[in-house]
Amino acid sequence: MSEPLIDVTGARRRRARTRLLRRLKVAGVIAAVLTVIGAGVWVVYGSSWLRTEEVRVSGADLTGADAVLEAAGVPLGEPLASVDTNGVVARVSELVAVAQVRVSREWPATLAIVVTEERPAIAIALEPVYVWVSAEGRVFHTSEERPDGVLIARGEIGDEATLAALARVAADLPQPVREQASYLKAGTTDSVTVMLADGRRVLWGSAEDGALKASVIVPLLGVKADEYDVSAPTHPTTR
Repeated sequence: MSEPLIDVTGARRRRARTRLLRRLKVAGVIAAVLTVIGAGVWVVYGSSWLRTEEVRVSGADLTGADAVLEAAGVPLGEPLASVDTNGVVARVSELVAVAQVRVSREWPATLAIVVTEERPAIAIALEPVYVWVSAEGRVFHTSEERPDGVLIARGEIGDEATLAALARVAADLPQPVREQASYLKAGTTDSVTVMLADGRRVLWGSAEDGALKASVIVPLLGVKADEYDVSAPTHPTTR
């Protein structure tokens, strides 16, 4: 009795057909994915749907929105995705009153620029204006009114290092001294003096050792004197 024949060729054909169908399905999926990606890229970069229609500025109270827009240099009508946000940050950061910049895309058509401006550490009294100085000693604004809660300094405004020293001393002054202070002055970075409202003066010296000087001056002011020298805080004197 003969054994049944095995259709080897037919089995091979079926396996080959199965492999081909599998490959065709994978190729179809890949083609579909690429089509979706291509359509997405076209929508973002090539279509007129996601173009930059508005550049919105906030936080530029001193600088002004127009100055920020001019510095940003963002052309309307360009694809929103193509805007060089790092470049915008760099250009706007060069504006003198700007401390920080954050730029973001708000789809579908808005670029948002959020500005954080410098805050005055001291203000130089130059009639009829007050010159605002940052903690780094940079002049960044002028106003006819004294900025609220800011100590006044007197002297030249050309030396950035001296202005920075005045700003550091203003930040380090303890509250009891700050409340009595009339103004600060300095001829050099090492000669900061705090003039009190009652005519007494505190020779602070440089901006170094601010915390130690702050801890020394409060009890020292309890001594009756015209002048209090904490420029060498480990050896304070009065006169």
